[in-house]
Amino acid sequence: MTTPAQIERLGEHPRKLQLLKSGERLEALLQHAAAQELPCAEFLEQVLGEEVAAKTSKKLAMRTAMARFPFAKPLETFDLAYQPSIDRKQVLALASCHLIEHGDNVIVLGPRP
Repeated sequence: MTTPAQIERLGEHPRKLQLLKSGERLEALLQHAAAQELPCAEFLEQVLGEEVAAKTSKKLAMRTAMARFPFAKPLETFDLAYQPSIDRKQVLALASCHLIEHGDNVIVLGPRP
């Protein structure tokens, strides 16, 4: 059982290391680990995984803001039926970014405005 004094001391470490998400959720994560009887390695993986996910999300939001896009339009909202000549399977295959792993190039051509 974790004592309040231990939780307080444990809460200081994430703040000093600037692990903000872990600091916010530490008590809930400890309770979950105790209830599920998680091994130490699994608990640590869960804590660090949440921290990595939070930092990745924050970096993406910051980079998107720095790019000053006028609006966000994810590929999922694009109406592929608008242009019937576009192959849906090919677009989704390109969206998976496997071409980057293979070092392939993509050229997208369209009419000039």
